[in-house]
Amino acid sequence: MHLLKFSIEGLEPYSNRTISMDLYASDRVSKQAITVHRLTGAGSNICSQTVVGIAGLNASGKTTTLRALNFALDIARGNPLNTNHPVYRPLMALASDLIRIRTIFAIGTDWYLLDSVIAKKNTKAGQGDDESGIRLSFVNERLRKYNSKSVLKKELEDFDAFYNRSSEILTRGIGGEHELSPEAKRYIPSNTSITSGLNDDSGNVTPVMNYFDSFRIPFSTPSVPPEIVKTFDRSVERLEVDSDSKVHLKFIDDNQERIMSQFDAAQTLSAGTIRGSRIVNATIVVLREGGYFLVDEIENSLNKKLVETIMDLFASPATNPKGATLVFTTHYPELLDHLDRKDCVYFTVRDESRHIQLIKYSEGLAQAAPKKARVESKKSEIFFSNLVKGTAPKAKDVATMRHYVKSLTGADNA
Repeated sequence: MHLLKFSIEGLEPYSNRTISMDLYASDRVSKQAITVHRLTGAGSNICSQTVVGIAGLNASGKTTTLRALNFALDIARGNPLNTNHPVYRPLMALASDLIRIRTIFAIGTDWYLLDSVIAKKNTKAGQGDDESGIRLSFVNERLRKYNSKSVLKKELEDFDAFYNRSSEILTRGIGGEHELSPEAKRYIPSNTSITSGLNDDSGNVTPVMNYFDSFRIPFSTPSVPPEIVKTFDRSVERLEVDSDSKVHLKFIDDNQERIMSQFDAAQTLSAGTIRGSRIVNATIVVLREGGYFLVDEIENSLNKKLVETIMDLFASPATNPKGATLVFTTHYPELLDHLDRKDCVYFTVRDESRHIQLIKYSEGLAQAAPKKARVESKKSEIFFSNLVKGTAPKAKDVATMRHYVKSLTGADNA
């Protein structure tokens, strides 16, 4: 399954309570391009992105955007919406009572548009499976299948354009000849999209992995093949965890293998070695199946070149033959300079009302500085220049903090 576009209405943190994001190459793709993945069937003219970068200031909405993407992926995959899900549980607390989500996605050679309305209801916290005190249920859904010869980019730019080139194949809560049968309604839970039938038919489940540091047990150590761990620490020969959760650690030129607790191993090895090894372990799973890997603050504890190496695993068809997608967030826009394309980069900013705006770099630059958009500029320079408003701290806020610190330290000049 490839998710090409999604829009969610009813998320309070976002400007106009709406987030929209593209995961396809909207700009021109040359025949020599290798950092995108060409799709098949009706979408043979369309390429999906293999690496998408999201940069922004602190608290600008980067992590929230990853949460929204994970939510959209679960709906397109037909997964039950679990409000205790560690990724999008915080997002649901900030959602309206009614959420509308539209997705365009492809399964094999078939392309679909799903339009769903989801109701959010408050329940007694801790009741049943609803520890969050929130329950989600699909109120109505329309699933349409693309029925023209070839998908055009202009039909992906606008949900209505895609709608007009597709036919309704299944509905729920709407009625009509394509309404889900009463029997099917009994078997599809109210918190699960009608897309679950599509994925059952395909026999393939698209993996979605995520890496958020806040979810990780800080003192746990993974088993890592030597070929991976040596990339992050050349002194390590063996790093394995046995069935008793004991870590077997051996250094090169050390005859002794050390057996220790995961806590001790985590203290012995660098944070970057453990974090990088975990990320590459997960990367292999996603690359093997052709799924999605969402990584929050990818640069944490890692050297820039090592981060670029991870990005390259997704960007190259030699290691990514099935078109898996890495979506990462970062505070450091220099990482974006490693990406060849402009349409795979997003900036998160806060508008004057402090709501989140997700701005595609290619579109934001074209609007802010049309002349610069026509030449090759470093994405990091555009970010630091605040040309796309909201990518630099407000001078007034910085001055206020500086003045406050000065008042506490008693400095005469600051």
